[in-house]
Amino acid sequence: MLENFFLSADNMTEVGGEMPDLPESLDFATGIFAAVLLAISLFAYKRTNLTRLVFVSAAFGLYAFRTILPRLEILLSSVEVTTVDTILSLLGFVILALFFVAIVKKK
Repeated sequence: MLENFFLSADNMTEVGGEMPDLPESLDFATGIFAAVLLAISLFAYKRTNLTRLVFVSAAFGLYAFRTILPRLEILLSSVEVTTVDTILSLLGFVILALFFVAIVKKK
Protein backbone atom coordinates (compact mmCIF):
# COMPACT_ATOMS: atom_id res chain seq x y z
CA MET A 1 0.00 0.00 0.00
CA LEU A 2 2.80 2.40 0.87
CA GLU A 3 4.51 1.53 -2.40
CA ASN A 4 1.37 2.56 -4.31
CA PHE A 5 1.48 5.93 -2.61
CA PHE A 6 5.08 6.55 -3.60
CA LEU A 7 4.48 5.33 -7.15
CA SER A 8 1.50 7.65 -7.54
CA ALA A 9 3.61 10.49 -6.16
CA ASP A 10 6.30 9.77 -8.75
CA ASN A 11 3.71 9.64 -11.53
CA MET A 12 2.22 12.91 -10.35
CA THR A 13 5.47 14.78 -10.94
CA GLU A 14 6.01 13.06 -14.29
CA VAL A 15 2.58 13.96 -15.64
CA GLY A 16 3.14 17.60 -14.79
CA GLY A 17 1.43 17.77 -11.43
CA GLU A 18 3.41 19.45 -8.73
CA MET A 19 3.97 17.85 -5.36
CA PRO A 20 3.18 20.10 -2.42
CA ASP A 21 6.30 21.24 -0.60
CA LEU A 22 6.53 19.53 2.80
CA PRO A 23 7.67 22.58 4.81
CA GLU A 24 4.91 24.70 3.28
CA SER A 25 2.35 22.00 4.02
CA LEU A 26 3.52 21.71 7.62
CA ASP A 27 3.48 25.50 8.00
CA PHE A 28 -0.08 25.62 6.65
CA ALA A 29 -1.13 22.81 9.03
CA THR A 30 0.44 24.76 11.90
CA GLY A 31 -1.64 27.78 10.96
CA ILE A 32 -4.81 25.69 10.91
CA PHE A 33 -3.89 24.25 14.30
CA ALA A 34 -3.33 27.78 15.65
CA ALA A 35 -6.79 28.78 14.37
CA VAL A 36 -8.32 25.77 16.13
CA LEU A 37 -6.48 26.69 19.34
CA LEU A 38 -7.77 30.25 18.94
CA ALA A 39 -11.35 28.97 18.84
CA ILE A 40 -10.78 26.70 21.84
CA SER A 41 -9.17 29.46 23.90
CA LEU A 42 -11.99 31.90 23.06
CA PHE A 43 -14.51 29.28 24.13
CA ALA A 44 -12.56 28.75 27.36
CA TYR A 45 -12.50 32.51 27.97
CA LYS A 46 -16.25 32.69 27.47
CA ARG A 47 -16.72 29.97 30.09
CA THR A 48 -14.19 31.18 32.67
CA ASN A 49 -13.74 34.94 32.06
CA LEU A 50 -10.01 34.65 32.81
CA THR A 51 -8.30 37.64 31.21
CA ARG A 52 -5.19 35.53 30.64
CA LEU A 53 -7.09 33.67 27.96
CA VAL A 54 -7.63 36.90 26.02
CA PHE A 55 -3.85 37.25 25.65
CA VAL A 56 -3.50 33.59 24.73
CA SER A 57 -6.29 33.91 22.17
CA ALA A 58 -4.66 36.98 20.66
CA ALA A 59 -1.35 35.14 20.41
CA PHE A 60 -2.96 32.17 18.66
CA GLY A 61 -4.83 34.49 16.31
CA LEU A 62 -1.68 36.38 15.39
CA TYR A 63 0.17 33.11 14.86
CA ALA A 64 -2.54 31.90 12.49
CA PHE A 65 -2.33 35.24 10.65
CA ARG A 66 1.47 34.93 10.57
CA THR A 67 1.20 31.64 8.69
CA ILE A 68 -1.38 33.03 6.27
CA LEU A 69 0.45 36.28 5.47
CA PRO A 70 3.20 34.80 3.25
CA ARG A 71 0.54 33.00 1.19
CA LEU A 72 -1.18 36.25 0.27
CA GLU A 73 1.30 36.84 -2.56
CA ILE A 74 -1.45 37.95 -4.95
CA LEU A 75 -2.62 40.70 -2.61
CA LEU A 76 0.88 41.60 -1.47
CA SER A 77 2.57 41.61 -4.87
CA SER A 78 3.37 45.32 -4.60
CA VAL A 79 4.88 44.96 -1.10
CA GLU A 80 8.60 44.29 -0.92
CA VAL A 81 9.85 41.00 0.51
CA THR A 82 11.84 42.78 3.21
CA THR A 83 8.68 44.50 4.43
CA VAL A 84 6.85 41.20 4.72
CA ASP A 85 9.84 39.65 6.51
CA THR A 86 9.93 42.57 8.92
CA ILE A 87 6.22 42.19 9.64
CA LEU A 88 6.64 38.45 10.21
CA SER A 89 9.53 39.05 12.63
CA LEU A 90 7.55 41.70 14.48
CA LEU A 91 4.55 39.37 14.74
CA GLY A 92 6.79 36.67 16.21
CA PHE A 93 7.96 39.10 18.87
CA VAL A 94 4.40 40.23 19.67
CA ILE A 95 3.22 36.61 19.91
CA LEU A 96 5.95 35.77 22.42
CA ALA A 97 5.15 38.93 24.40
CA LEU A 98 1.46 37.99 24.55
CA PHE A 99 2.27 34.50 25.83
CA PHE A 100 4.61 36.04 28.42
CA VAL A 101 1.90 38.44 29.61
CA ALA A 102 -0.59 35.56 29.79
CA ILE A 103 1.81 33.58 31.98
CA VAL A 104 2.79 36.32 34.41
CA LYS A 105 -0.58 38.11 34.63
CA LYS A 106 -2.42 37.59 37.84
CA LYS A 107 -6.15 37.03 37.69
